Amino acid sequence: MTPREAASVADQTYGALREAILRGRYAQGERLTSVRLAEELGVSRTPIRAALARLKSEGLVEFTDGRAAWIPPLTVEAVEEAYEISEALEPLLVARVATTATDEQIEEIADAVSHMEDAARAADQYAWAEADERFHTLVHTYAGRETTAEMLGRVGTVIDRIRFLSLNLHPEGAALSAQEHRGVVDALAARDAEQARTRHAAHLRRVGEQNVTFLRQSFPLFGSPPMTHGATRTT
Repeated sequence: MTPREAASVADQTYGALREAILRGRYAQGERLTSVRLAEELGVSRTPIRAALARLKSEGLVEFTDGRAAWIPPLTVEAVEEAYEISEALEPLLVARVATTATDEQIEEIADAVSHMEDAARAADQYAWAEADERFHTLVHTYAGRETTAEMLGRVGTVIDRIRFLSLNLHPEGAALSAQEHRGVVDALAARDAEQARTRHAAHLRRVGEQNVTFLRQSFPLFGSPPMTHGATRTT
């Protein structure tokens, strides 16, 4: 295998594991060995170890003393903080996009929202989540504020995890969220930075409060830590 091929396998392995974790395939507290993951994905343990190291840097896995990985639980505090940071920072990027992005870039963001609306009507949670992620990625990119985007990326994994859990139990929320994103895009198209900022902040505030409430009500299924780092949760 050439170095380029090895890098491709490593990236694909990382992407597959990240998606599986975000979509809740593995339970919180579940123990993940490199042997098991290698068998599931049909790769060697080398790209598995590299992928787990990247996922640890994102807070998606932790390691036991024996170096097995496990899925850390979502906590109310982590979700609250993630939305507080997002509400403080991301509306600033949205406002900047309204004044600095090209018409073509705003149309691209609008297209992501159109895909969100289509996915909501089709009750396709995965397609909806992909379109939502694209919306945020485009905003972060076209705002041209790399440091702010990096800070949002650090809390984005927490928001991604709670989003999938919430959507699985309350899929009707996708339509309302898409509607709120459409309001933001309309303000972007009108080059109304203040309206775009306030609409996006209101959306994040609503979703944050909703998901924190969801997490509290779901405790301990989603909110409790694993009993031991070496044991697999059955809940």
